Amino acid sequence: MSERDEIRQNLQKQLNESVGEISAEFMNVSARLEKAGLGGEDRKQFERLFKTWMRWNQTLNGQVKDLLENHAKAAKQFDTLREEKRRLEVLYASGIQFATATEMKTLMGKAIDVVVKELQADAGFIVLCNAQQEIEAIVARNMDPDDHPEAKELSTGVIRETLSASQPTHISDMDKLSAASHNTSIIRLGIKSVLCVPLVSRNQVLGAVYLDRRDQANPFRESDLLFLLSFARQIVQGLEISREIALLENKLLREAQMKISDLRREFACDEIIGSSRRLFEVLLLASKVSPTNVSVIILGENGSGKELLARAIHHNSRRTGKPMVAINCSAIPADLLESELFGYEAGAFTGATKAKPGKLEMADGGTLFLDEIAELNPNLQAKLLRVLQTGELERLGSVTPQKIDLRIIAATNQNIVQMVRNGKFREDLYYRLKVVEITLPPLRERKEDLGELAAFFLKKHDPDNRQRDISEAALEVLEHYHWPGNVRELENVILRAIVLARANTIEPGDLPPELVQSGENVPQIPPGKTLEEAEQAFRKRYILRTLKNSDSKADAARALGVNRTHFYRMLAQLGIEE
Repeated sequence: MSERDEIRQNLQKQLNESVGEISAEFMNVSARLEKAGLGGEDRKQFERLFKTWMRWNQTLNGQVKDLLENHAKAAKQFDTLREEKRRLEVLYASGIQFATATEMKTLMGKAIDVVVKELQADAGFIVLCNAQQEIEAIVARNMDPDDHPEAKELSTGVIRETLSASQPTHISDMDKLSAASHNTSIIRLGIKSVLCVPLVSRNQVLGAVYLDRRDQANPFRESDLLFLLSFARQIVQGLEISREIALLENKLLREAQMKISDLRREFACDEIIGSSRRLFEVLLLASKVSPTNVSVIILGENGSGKELLARAIHHNSRRTGKPMVAINCSAIPADLLESELFGYEAGAFTGATKAKPGKLEMADGGTLFLDEIAELNPNLQAKLLRVLQTGELERLGSVTPQKIDLRIIAATNQNIVQMVRNGKFREDLYYRLKVVEITLPPLRERKEDLGELAAFFLKKHDPDNRQRDISEAALEVLEHYHWPGNVRELENVILRAIVLARANTIEPGDLPPELVQSGENVPQIPPGKTLEEAEQAFRKRYILRTLKNSDSKADAARALGVNRTHFYRMLAQLGIEE
């Protein structure tokens, strides 16, 4: 019993008890008056008073009844308003949540979870369709469509009807539908009530939301349909945002792929091989910075190609006709590095019989590449900073500064930001060098370039011009390897395979055993990725391999068992143009 019903019963009980008590008291008084011999007009007056009280009591009783009924109506309206307010809050919160879910599958999962819970549905689907209203994606809750094909047929039938009419469907009693009367799965699942509303954006049907209930006594109400219609609009807004972002990403990716050949014509870098998005971004930034005189710091692991990029920046700059001088700061002992960098005068120290220019002076007018800059000791860091600040240097043993004009490109494989925080590298020097910072991705993060790199090294190290190539199986082994040594390690692997291979085609047996063993394991995806990102990386590689072994995109779609329209959309989303 509700609190409202309990209050009504208590009020009615108290009113009835009061009437009974007062009626009994009137009867007692009337008996005493009669016993006392009182009659005539006095007795009639007393009876008239009793009748007047009874009429007043009946009026009061009616007023109380009206009051209770009005209270019940008000309480019901209040409950309705409270429910509507709560649902509005759900809609508002869902709108915020959907706006942050830029990936469509994530959005659909969040949406179906909310609406199934809010409308107390026993099962639900959200489906997306293409322009031909073919269902391309489905997210289900509380029922696997594949386990109940007949139920799936009925639900998709309701969905298709909703999509076709672009109107909501509300079935409050499934038993009245002839389609369900002989459907064993529907009977076994006990589906009694169904709601289905279309997802419409700018007169285009994007999909639908389907819900069902199994309780005959609790069918979907009209208010449930109204809520689902409002909720569907929130889903549509989220889908629109998600699709806009996907279209923008695909557009940018297509533009990048279309421009990479143009970029290589403008920014000569023949020894930097690859056409991946990550490499393109690096080359694009390098092409923008090369015409300037600003300092550049290149970050990247050993073997990732930092010196190749530094040389490409120099050769594409206005200093291209001037010297490009490179020095590895970690390869020279600290006590000799100062003289190597700054040079010395005759007699500057024991054994200095004649003057010698340093690397800084030799790079005058051109570019100095300081590899492993993080290895410089504090004293040399201070001296290098002074050169950058004043444009002057002094040889060891000299008191006369000389002007120099050079550009410095530095590189390191260490976390130089952390070194600055720890006081191991001067902050002022770091910011002098880091006018532009370029990060070279490791090979494991651009494995789509492996085929091009392997072909390049096969040609580079083929003295007999035997036109060697690499088999699909061998390339798959390369793709499964983690490449801690990056491009340099790949070049050594290819060189070894050329030496050991008996045929012109490199096979897995020609590769080092550690690579083949890693290929026998689960395909490796770069660490630090979410499960969704890892799945996307694997999907892209698998689709690329299928395309390579197919005569056309249509053949590849058939081989993968994917609808052709959906396959083309997948290619665009993954940035696959060929």
